[in-house]
Amino acid sequence: MKNARELRQQRSKLLDKADAIVDAAEGEDRGLTDEETTEHKGYMDEAAQLEERAKRLEERAGRPSEPAPTPVTEPTTRQAPTIITNPGDNEPNAMKAFIRHGDMGGVSHIQDGENSIRLGPEKRASNDTTMNITTAGDGGDLVPTGHYNGIIARRDEMDLTNGLGVRSVPGVGTAVDVPVDNEDDGEFVSTAESGAYDRDAPAVTKVTLTLVKYTKKVDLTVELMEDEESRLLTFLEDFIGRGMAKTRNSLLLTEVAANGATLKTFSSATVIAVDELEPVTYNDNIAAYLDDSGSVAWVMKRSVHGEIVLLDDANVRRYADNQQGFQAGPSLLGFPVKYSQKSGATAASAKSLYFGNWNYVGMYEAPGFSIIRDPYTRAANGEVILNYMFRIDYGVLQSEAIGFGVHPSA
Repeated sequence: MKNARELRQQRSKLLDKADAIVDAAEGEDRGLTDEETTEHKGYMDEAAQLEERAKRLEERAGRPSEPAPTPVTEPTTRQAPTIITNPGDNEPNAMKAFIRHGDMGGVSHIQDGENSIRLGPEKRASNDTTMNITTAGDGGDLVPTGHYNGIIARRDEMDLTNGLGVRSVPGVGTAVDVPVDNEDDGEFVSTAESGAYDRDAPAVTKVTLTLVKYTKKVDLTVELMEDEESRLLTFLEDFIGRGMAKTRNSLLLTEVAANGATLKTFSSATVIAVDELEPVTYNDNIAAYLDDSGSVAWVMKRSVHGEIVLLDDANVRRYADNQQGFQAGPSLLGFPVKYSQKSGATAASAKSLYFGNWNYVGMYEAPGFSIIRDPYTRAANGEVILNYMFRIDYGVLQSEAIGFGVHPSA
């Protein structure tokens, strides 16, 4: 026989199913069909029955019936709200309750303080302003005007770390030392019969990765949180996620630019010439590191790749022959190409492309991505502040394994 908690968990799942029907209809800007109305009513009736059963079990056990939890309503015309009764019942709704009202009930399993949560693993804000409903660019467009029902966030580059196979370095504390091989050869020595064996030992050094904090703060007015129906929280998740990805990409390429090898210095300050890419992939020092197919890749701007494809005349296009198609992704000289706006352009002194085995770049990351909801600092202004924070560091572990092509200053 199920206990009251199990019945409420089952009830929560039914409410989620009912919500999904309403969300689907709202996403298509229509009402419920007869079939959907019947299905929705069935879920709601069954959920109500489960709540009654749970109350009876509690009363029989001699405990007073707990009052129904405060409902967390979606900004739609759904017939009944999702009710957060247990941590994780519906995390999107739990997050909305946390951000709008400071309700920790649905996110207590990831609580990291009175008004703080920590999620699994940003720079100074580029638009340093408070989101509101007066200025369109700062949030006014998030409030529906009748013909606009949602926000379409512009797609941006995603995090390169996983796709390139960057090595995740475990550790505890602010800094971690990574021992690395510093030996030039390590070859065996020919030895005569009864001769003494050659004595050798690996030469090692270390790379220190030190966590650095990156933050972003978002101010939300009470009016915006109460009036918007444009899926503000979904937009914020996308906004923060893209910002985090761009920050990580920038840190990754900055580290390789600082401590990777110069694989090629191009002849021109503004273009890459024919026959200047082959020396990058056929570099003797990097050759021993190109046997890891999952981590060897180019990184460059898409526009730079386009310039490379257009090299030679239209009858040759030697670099275009390496395109594998949309599904497989682009490649160049037999190696995959990843795009990042954080890579340089074909300009004076710029590093316009990166290449090598990215598994020889280490990433040390603090365990968690923090969100702190601050309802106090700007309370007199009717605002709630969301503070986002993560800590991370990158380090090149073998400079021979990865590097870049750079343009001269003139």
